[in-house]
Amino acid sequence: MSAETSAALAGLALIAVELIRSVPALRRVQRTGTSDGVSGLSLGVLAGTGLGWLALAVIVQSWWVLAANLLWIAIHAVLCREVARTAVRKRREIVLAGAGSAAALALATIGAGLFIPVRDALGIMLGVSTLFYAIPAAYEGLASASTRGLSLLSLGVNTVEGTIYFLAGIAVLRIAETADPVFGFAFFGVVSIASNGVRFVRVAYRRIKRLDLAPPAAAPVAAARP
Repeated sequence: MSAETSAALAGLALIAVELIRSVPALRRVQRTGTSDGVSGLSLGVLAGTGLGWLALAVIVQSWWVLAANLLWIAIHAVLCREVARTAVRKRREIVLAGAGSAAALALATIGAGLFIPVRDALGIMLGVSTLFYAIPAAYEGLASASTRGLSLLSLGVNTVEGTIYFLAGIAVLRIAETADPVFGFAFFGVVSIASNGVRFVRVAYRRIKRLDLAPPAAAPVAAARP
């Protein structure tokens, strides 16, 4: 199999994974009307660093990753809107974390770019930013009293996606034209696997035990007798 064919197959798989990962997460919140277990802080950090991932894909000429990220950004924007509707706290977290992470990423990349190549600087900063997404996401998913807002399918596919990024980052899978290791991709893959794995286990357990069923509707209050 040629390198171009291999890259195309890996890229198409990444786009398919992106759809299977993102759409169920969005539909879960829309269908249940709740964002229990979903971290607004995590969503905000991802939104704020989205342009950075696009820039890195362009720099390393990974057009398949660029296409997958463009698709993800569009769906993620809708997810942020839906989650923001469920709680004032999460709306505030999304906005503040989004603005803060975008500014921090830009300043840190510019600063690091004075000493190392821009590609490496951006990759390192994006790699570090994954911690600010993954840790709040894992904490919210583990500490929340309910996980009704989390999609089990999405969490499982996230682990697959993380594996693809990790293998691409260490140049085992060739989805970048440069065919060189990319720290940002590899680090994101490792953190994504760890963060989504622990939440997948908890959500799966709660689904099996039927602990996340919708609460029963409140009984109507009887009218007072005259």
